[in-house]
Amino acid sequence: MSKMVPIVITILNCNGKYLFIKRNKPPYEGLWSLVGGKVETGEHIRPAAKREVIEETGAPNVADYKYLGLITERLVDNQDNLLAHFLIFLGTASITSFQKGNREGELALFTIDEVFSLKDQFLPSDWEMFRSYINGINNVAMFEAELVSDGTGYHLNYYREV
Repeated sequence: MSKMVPIVITILNCNGKYLFIKRNKPPYEGLWSLVGGKVETGEHIRPAAKREVIEETGAPNVADYKYLGLITERLVDNQDNLLAHFLIFLGTASITSFQKGNREGELALFTIDEVFSLKDQFLPSDWEMFRSYINGINNVAMFEAELVSDGTGYHLNYYREV
């Protein structure tokens, strides 16, 4: 049985575009996703989110952080076996610069139109979080998501508000 892992994810605006990371480690390797990572024991959400942004982007500072909501995300296989379970604290923030080299993966900026036109290259649940934010849901509230890993990729089973 997989334990629930608390993570912070941030929708990052950098000079009018949005910064995503193409993960090079499982799960979700090879897909563009929002910047973030695990919350450390004893750490509060805002400092954890800022720390992860700085660690993953090399940004000198993080401005205008705003907490948006909570998403519980399950990753299951084709037989509905639980592979991972994440408790995601979603926020938004701004940075003015970043360093492209990163041990977690490749960083790149995208316009809103590029994110929407390249949907299949993004982690489906992160794409839904981004879409909800862009479409004016500034308080994401609470959502549930389930991704299925079938050996060929990750497929969104559901993303729903609760």
